[in-house]
Amino acid sequence: MSIVYQDSVLSCAAESGRRFYKRNRRSSYRDEYEKISKDLAVRTYLADLSKTGKPTSENSKRGTLLACRKFLEQTKRPITESTMQELVQFKRDNPKDTTVEQELKLWKAESNMAITQVYAARILGVFRRNYARLNLTIHVEGSGNKTIPIREPILRAIRQDEQLSDQHKDEIDLMAFSGERRQAINMTPVENVHLVDETESAIIDVPASVSKTATRHPCIIPKELAERLLERAQRLGYKVLNPNYNSLWHEITRLAKRKHNVLLTSHYMRKRFETLAERIPSTDMNPNHWVILMGSKPTLGHMPDIYSLLSNTELIQEYETYLMPRLALTGETIKPQANQLEQLRRENAELKEQLIRLTKLLTKQLEEQTT
Repeated sequence: MSIVYQDSVLSCAAESGRRFYKRNRRSSYRDEYEKISKDLAVRTYLADLSKTGKPTSENSKRGTLLACRKFLEQTKRPITESTMQELVQFKRDNPKDTTVEQELKLWKAESNMAITQVYAARILGVFRRNYARLNLTIHVEGSGNKTIPIREPILRAIRQDEQLSDQHKDEIDLMAFSGERRQAINMTPVENVHLVDETESAIIDVPASVSKTATRHPCIIPKELAERLLERAQRLGYKVLNPNYNSLWHEITRLAKRKHNVLLTSHYMRKRFETLAERIPSTDMNPNHWVILMGSKPTLGHMPDIYSLLSNTELIQEYETYLMPRLALTGETIKPQANQLEQLRRENAELKEQLIRLTKLLTKQLEEQTT
């Protein structure tokens, strides 16, 4: 019994020691990141990444600090508030010296982790944006993972699953109808949602501060969905459409994997939007229009102003006619669309009839003048 007791005590002591080491290491990392963040070269690099109306993202900041720490550890240099700046200044003063290039090349080649390419590329960026370009290029390879299409019946089954709350379902619909990146659309302030009269749509004015491309642009979603999102935001005190979108998508993705063995992410819904939009003939809907709605920059023309869209429903009519029925996950045809198509047919028929009457009248007048 005493031996067992002694073993358990030693085991507890070892576990306590591991926890103490981890706490100390985390504390040491925080101190190192704090020092690196004060480095002039790092601050200049991060400042150069920011755009008007959109500061540098937290992901970029964390990635830069981590890359610098890894690089300094790899090259056995001290982590101080000026080490990176000193390296940059040395390269400026000695442009033909290739010490840093060799270190990066060896680090990339000797490491078995693909993430090292990303770290090394970030270091290249720090030097380049501090006017000390290195004589080295690094190709950062993608994941290579191919997106596997999910059949529409499975998507509908996931959305209608009883284990998902109404908020989960609205979040899926929001991503399906908007085509935007999840952070941009969910972190848009509620006052930027405009319900457009005499339509079935709402326009969301996505600000540049949350857009990945740092451009203010419109998104369109069904009015009923917008009303549900606004009602929930008011009831729960949200200042943006949905601040807990990350946890919602984590739960949606886990359920889709567990029950249907598919990888359903918010980015998949964005790819689905683009795939469906690409099938719309350009004679029906200008491709630039749905590209703008996704938050991307159009290849031709310019970004339209949201306020002109509120008075001009051309884009909304295109969206409701050609996109909305394709994007819906309910499996039902949207009834307002059939009414709008019928109205357009009637208007075209009336215009043709008026044109025929006008042509006959002009012909008659010409005949009278000649006689």
